[in-house]
Amino acid sequence: MVGVLGAPDTASIAVPETFARWRRLTPLATWLPIELRETSYAGILTGVAAALDRVGMIARQLILLGEGPLARRMLELALRGELPCGGIVAIDAASDALPLPILPTVTAIRLVVHHNDDAPQGSLIGALRAADLDARIIHLDLAAGHGAEAAAASATETFVLELVATIGRRTTDGAGDP
Repeated sequence: MVGVLGAPDTASIAVPETFARWRRLTPLATWLPIELRETSYAGILTGVAAALDRVGMIARQLILLGEGPLARRMLELALRGELPCGGIVAIDAASDALPLPILPTVTAIRLVVHHNDDAPQGSLIGALRAADLDARIIHLDLAAGHGAEAAAASATETFVLELVATIGRRTTDGAGDP
């Protein structure tokens, strides 16, 4: 299952056209928008648990997508071991230092990071690279202008397709229990 986190007043890369395309590309995956009442850590945990209950799925079958500050909180929850899931795709998450140590996790971490050459890189990426995690990062250049949105959608699509295949294999062969 691919859960796309959203909330009122938050950005969402999964606009209807993109969402429909991703569904066509992954016909075996269940796609579920997860509208959160609040974007706090507790709000994310509550919203994800309710979505899993509604569809009768287990956490290790779940891939979560989030964007901006919501993606950062989702990432932090996964790295603290509080949000067990098969994988996350965090788009445009802040790259400043993590306020916590990274715990071992089987959750596959995928980041789509916008940056420009003038912006200093935070220590999030360094910490992820130093940790023994299944983490991949795509950097997008903000100087690309409006093409950056299409590039972000394409990078996200690549990660989603990869994770759908990976999580599908993990859950059918019994490996990767969080």
